[in-house]
Amino acid sequence: MESLPPLIFEIPRDSKFGDLASTVALGLAKSERMKPRDIAQLIIDHIDDPDELIADTEIAGPGYINFRFSSNFWRRCLMDLETDACGIADQGQGRKVLVEFVSANPTGPLHVGHGRGAVLGDGVSRLLAATGYSVTREYYINDAGKQIDTLAASSLARLRQAFGEECDIPEDGYPGEYLVELMTEQRDTALAQIAAEVKAPVPEGASAVAAFLDEHGDVAARVCGELAATLLLARIVDDMSALAVQMDTFVSERELRDKGVVGKALDELQSAGFLYEEDGARWFRSTDFGDEKDRVIERSDGALTYFAADIGYHREKLSRGFDELIDIWGADHHGYIARVAASLRALGADAERFRVLLVQLVRLTRGGEPVRMGKRSGEFVTLREVVDEVGADATRFFFLMRKGDSQLDFDLDLAVKQSSENPVFYVQYAHARICSIFRQAESDGLTIPDAESAPLHRLEAATEQELIKTLAIYADTVAEAAAEREPHRVVFYLTDLAARFHRFYNQERVMVDDAELSAARLCLARSTQIVLRHGLKLVGLGVPETM
Repeated sequence: MESLPPLIFEIPRDSKFGDLASTVALGLAKSERMKPRDIAQLIIDHIDDPDELIADTEIAGPGYINFRFSSNFWRRCLMDLETDACGIADQGQGRKVLVEFVSANPTGPLHVGHGRGAVLGDGVSRLLAATGYSVTREYYINDAGKQIDTLAASSLARLRQAFGEECDIPEDGYPGEYLVELMTEQRDTALAQIAAEVKAPVPEGASAVAAFLDEHGDVAARVCGELAATLLLARIVDDMSALAVQMDTFVSERELRDKGVVGKALDELQSAGFLYEEDGARWFRSTDFGDEKDRVIERSDGALTYFAADIGYHREKLSRGFDELIDIWGADHHGYIARVAASLRALGADAERFRVLLVQLVRLTRGGEPVRMGKRSGEFVTLREVVDEVGADATRFFFLMRKGDSQLDFDLDLAVKQSSENPVFYVQYAHARICSIFRQAESDGLTIPDAESAPLHRLEAATEQELIKTLAIYADTVAEAAAEREPHRVVFYLTDLAARFHRFYNQERVMVDDAELSAARLCLARSTQIVLRHGLKLVGLGVPETM
């Protein structure tokens, strides 16, 4: 028996072909040995529509079936929007998802690239939570390895400078002014902590401090590095908070190593025969699982690679019972995906539970000219500077205006404009405009009916019909965005919805002498307000009532 063709429905590009179209009759023609148009007619003849949701059907071309919906159908769509869930289905059904993102080294402030990753990770988390998943947002603290050693040496040099000593930072050290400010501010605290560690009195005077730091250099570097890392992480958390990004859990690489998590994972791979030694180093046979070459997990000097730590970390993630792991990485880590997936397969895990979303670079512009960034040179623009300049809402919206793996130009001048040119202003203003309409309606003593009782059959203008149909696909848009882990789809939708509302507002007066028509239009405005409010909150933006 031949299987039935997929039942595909599409929204026609041109409204003259109806509200929905299907090619099912064309797909059945071969197996049924009938003309598609005859099959289409049979389908239409057997449609059971007791609620009168379909206003009209027609057969077009070789056998397309076009449907036009009745006002009853659109009424039901608007009624769904009036529920707490705004009509959005529970597709996650409680499945546990861990979203790990940002995870920047605690060696300096966040730059705009980190910010884009933060907003993408938070946006994905919000989408999944809204569609029924149990979501945990996690930050992996890279507080072990060379970058922390470099931070320690750099911080100690800045501490010496803070006490008046002429001292250069290491050649590969962190040169940014943020570390100068930090160690100058914390110089007495750092010195006291070092003294407590070596059980010695706190020295007084520049020469005594210099001699003390010379004598206890290793301890001093470690204390300075730990203090700087702790304070810089606190600033990172504060920067994320300013962008409305909150983490549920923080996991320390150093603690994972100390607990033996990394060692246990490597022991498992060793026992399974997936590790071998060559040139004094230990290697993982990642080519056995589709990677382009085997990977070093332990160098000849005994130091573990970042990859070794990631193997342990991802094994530990899975041990916590998550159904899916989502990592947000910079696009330059694309080649890293295959090796991590390979390690999960080698450990017996289902690599399909592991998914990586890549984030491309952000190019800041002002006055049409690029704004330079260069973290290693200390000349980068921090995320906090951007948020302070354009605001959290504009920053989040602009970061989500493109798919994460697409290049993004962030126009700082556009982001602060109070006009329709600025997309975030344009969307938020649509909500504020509706609030203004309702204040006037209240002043005039008008009541806004719900969708069940409103005379929606009066909404016959093209702009009204466009707006209703756009509102009707909100829940599906959110569902698709969640399924693809793509929050930018919601931003696209909100921009389109705002444009359709502004067009409706500019062409049709909401409150007119015809009381029935006014009631219908007020109901339509309220449905629009509901979706705008829900959508703006869904992507982490404010919902202003005046602008």
